Amino acid sequence: MTELWETIIRYVLVGAASYAAGTVVQYRQYRVRGVSLLVPFVPKSSRNFTIVVVTLSLLTTFSVITSQIAQQHQAECNADFQRALRENARINSEDRDLEKRDDALREQRDAALTDLVRGLLTAPPGGNGRVRDLLERYDTTVAVNDRERADLIAARGALEQQRRDNPYPEPRCD
Repeated sequence: MTELWETIIRYVLVGAASYAAGTVVQYRQYRVRGVSLLVPFVPKSSRNFTIVVVTLSLLTTFSVITSQIAQQHQAECNADFQRALRENARINSEDRDLEKRDDALREQRDAALTDLVRGLLTAPPGGNGRVRDLLERYDTTVAVNDRERADLIAARGALEQQRRDNPYPEPRCD
């Protein structure tokens, strides 16, 4: 709505300035080397001076108001962009932390698998009790690990949704 009012005021001021110029400017005959030319001039009168001063005052006032509106719009646009940057930086930081935790869980799972394989390779023949313990320990570690990874995947999915819900605004403010 503000743009509509700016446009209306701009057209009214252009019309007023044109009317003022038409009212103030007169034409007279001017002779140059025997040729008669019609030349515009502004007669010096208090009426013409008043019209020029009022017109310039209106144009100056409108320019200041338009400048303030544009500055306010730019400040709001910059604030929105900064807010989006901060929010996305927070989301990215949380995502990096979750990714590090996921990497640590993968390493735990790999270490558990390595321990299982080493234990199975070094188990004495007929050491079924030890094999069973190794398998149960591995199974427990993997189950805990899988639950934590499922939580991490859900948290990362939520962060991805937040990222979609908080897109970066256009880099230009129009």
